[in-house]
Amino acid sequence: MIRSKSERTGHFRNKIFVFLLIGMIIGILSATATAELQMRVATFVQDREFPELLPYVWDGWDLKHGMGQTKEYSQIVRLGATLHAFVANTSNDPVTVEHVLLNDIDLSRHIVPAHREHRGIRAASYLLNDTTVTPKEVRQRLENLGAPIWYQVRPNPIPPKGFAEVIVRLRKMPDEKILVIAVKASGEKAVTARLFTEKPGALAIASVNFNNKMDRMFLYVTRSDGQEFGIRSVEIDGKDAKVAKEKPLRSSHGFLPIEIPLTQAMDYGSFHYVAVTTTDALSAAAVVRARDGFFALGIWGYRNNGNTLEERVRDTCTAFQNHLFNTHMGMAGKHTGYLQSTEGLKMLEEMGLRLMVRDPTKSTVRNSQIYARFLLDEPDAHEYAIKSLPGNLRVGSYAQGLIQLQKRWTELDPRTLTLLNVDLTYKPENWLIYGQLADILAVDPYYQMRLKDTIWKHPGWLAQFCHPYYVYAVAEIARWASQPHPLHIILNSVSFREDDRSFRYGTPEEKRIEFYYALAAGAKGISYWWFTPYGKCRGCGAADPAARAMMQEMAHLNAEARAVEPLLAVACPATMAGSKVDSFTSSLPAWLMARTLFVGTNTAIIILVNRDHASDRLGTLYQPIPKARVTFQKPPWMDSLTAFLLSKEGLNTVQLTSQDGNVTAHLENFELTEMLILTARPTLKEEVQERWKNILPRLEAVSLQKF
Repeated sequence: MIRSKSERTGHFRNKIFVFLLIGMIIGILSATATAELQMRVATFVQDREFPELLPYVWDGWDLKHGMGQTKEYSQIVRLGATLHAFVANTSNDPVTVEHVLLNDIDLSRHIVPAHREHRGIRAASYLLNDTTVTPKEVRQRLENLGAPIWYQVRPNPIPPKGFAEVIVRLRKMPDEKILVIAVKASGEKAVTARLFTEKPGALAIASVNFNNKMDRMFLYVTRSDGQEFGIRSVEIDGKDAKVAKEKPLRSSHGFLPIEIPLTQAMDYGSFHYVAVTTTDALSAAAVVRARDGFFALGIWGYRNNGNTLEERVRDTCTAFQNHLFNTHMGMAGKHTGYLQSTEGLKMLEEMGLRLMVRDPTKSTVRNSQIYARFLLDEPDAHEYAIKSLPGNLRVGSYAQGLIQLQKRWTELDPRTLTLLNVDLTYKPENWLIYGQLADILAVDPYYQMRLKDTIWKHPGWLAQFCHPYYVYAVAEIARWASQPHPLHIILNSVSFREDDRSFRYGTPEEKRIEFYYALAAGAKGISYWWFTPYGKCRGCGAADPAARAMMQEMAHLNAEARAVEPLLAVACPATMAGSKVDSFTSSLPAWLMARTLFVGTNTAIIILVNRDHASDRLGTLYQPIPKARVTFQKPPWMDSLTAFLLSKEGLNTVQLTSQDGNVTAHLENFELTEMLILTARPTLKEEVQERWKNILPRLEAVSLQKF
């Protein structure tokens, strides 16, 4: 049949339309398929308030409060926020992110390390730039956007089929209600995410840890509002981990541990993307670095006993080994070069000691004896010297320079994690500002220095600092600031000498409580500053009886931690940082503090501290507890439980009574600290007992050693 001209024309037009439509679809799909970067998840995280902890970290607050100067927390501490965006590299080649934009302002142009230098690291702030770099109108826009301090992309370059986390840290809450974060690689169109400042993320990944073989992940998820949630999916490196399909995953008190067996062991230091989605469509993500189940028990410094450098290094490291430390934290003076040599690293390996170093060298790159690379000590203290900025705007100025250094070190040594120690200047904003920058955040709440300042300068503060709760307060804020990354707590171990007066070493009782407070806050490493018995800060390597007594107690604490090291390495506190009470555990009397750490889904470690204790310039007093009661609310993921205690004396069995889903342990003659371990693993007590048995001979030898 012959069609009419109009029919043929219409048919031809339909063909053209179909071809054009197909071409458009192919173009869209092609653009999506070839686009190197894709935005996955983005969150706006507002700073948490810590009103219960503020009196311990904001000097003099109690005095001002008592004099009627009552203020809201936000009037005392300027609350900021952190933006997190997660991007995927869908290509088969590495992609380097060159620009991060906030509401169309390129941060790489305005936050540039080009100002005051400290140890090769330059300060960066758009407030330090002249108007040719940051015009007044741009400065005002940045102020309205929350005054960004630093930004970071890790890893960068993003590996093929890999993921990166983009972070922008804001000094204050933005005036703008909507923030747009854009990430751009060379020659690529930017990928963007819109963040609503009035809807901060409620879901968070609190901690990600790995067992010793790095073939099992321990993932902990929380809700900041404490509301319950269920998990719909868990994603690792873009693939469904399928754990949510095996059994329902439901939280308790807004907290949920998830154990994930991995199909392949991860490489030490490798970056991995983890994302969770709840059944009500909330999401949270993190980029973390794999590490083994090592819990650092470290000490800083050196002493010069011996005729040769090798003898002096060996003497120092032998003292560390004898007192059951497993990490030499550095600050070793002339010992440093030998420690980082092939011979020195071999000696450390023989002694079972890891080492913290700074710049990558031929002998330390990819070396399994290296604990971490030390980015900088106390950047916040050095920022005080940036006089061209107002005092309250100096903190964070060295952050962008440290990010440059960290990037360079990670490229040279992709195995080793970085550590940054943040001091007590501009607290608590300093921990919030720096918390997400490095792989490991370290803080140094030196209790004896705080007590010294109280006795010598501010006796009105004694009510705040007669007990080492100060250590717990700092550690809790730092835990929240750094999550889900590991936290390292540095404790004081010196006697301070000044002119014709001195302040004592820490008492064994203080060290014990401080150590357990660090455990309660979820620390993944604890160390002491320092061993060096010279100068104003006379370290614990001295022959003074008080130093020796303290060192013996530190050995006991190391032994207790080593007995449960595989548990502590993967554990996570169950309660949101800064909470006044624990969500799962209660205790009587009221001065017995209890904090729950979950070890995956089958074990809980309850850290117990007797707070009926006081310290002053002379020493320590405390009152043992004749009878105590600890009650644990069993979560749905734990079955029948057995219990045992770990204390300075070793392991003891504990009988539990059950009622209404709770289990209760009755304790007698409680001294200062203990770990109550509740587990559904039938062999766990025997495993811990075996570890303790192996440690005990070394511990008993400490009292016989010459110092």
